[in-house]
Amino acid sequence: MEFVLGLALSLHVGFDDSYNNVHPKFSASYENLIMGGYYNSIKKPSFYFGRSSDLTENLTLETVVVSGYVYGPIIPAARLLYKDKYYLTYGQEGKGGGIVIGIDIPLGSINTR
Repeated sequence: MEFVLGLALSLHVGFDDSYNNVHPKFSASYENLIMGGYYNSIKKPSFYFGRSSDLTENLTLETVVVSGYVYGPIIPAARLLYKDKYYLTYGQEGKGGGIVIGIDIPLGSINTR
C-alpha cells in the first residue's frame, strides 16, 4: 500500500465561473484500488474511492465515485493521466462546461510493501 501527500495545480478551460486552482490532496493505493481526498475546484473538501487502470506505460484512467460537488452527495468521475499531468471534463449545471488540465505534484510518500 502506498500513501501520498501532494498538491495538484489545475487550469479550467471554457468555464464561466472562477474556480480554485490549487488542490492540497492525500491518497492511498493498493494494487489498482485508489482512495483519497482533496480541496476541490469549488472550494469544498472531496473524498473519492475507485480504481486505476493502466492503459499504456504512461497513460492511466482513474474511475471513481467522489463527494463534495453540487450534483449530488456522491457522483461518478473519471480522470485521464499522462505521467503526472491529468485531464478531465466538468459540467456546470445550466452553463455548459469545459476541460480541466492539471499536474499532480507529490510532496511525500510512504510505501508499506
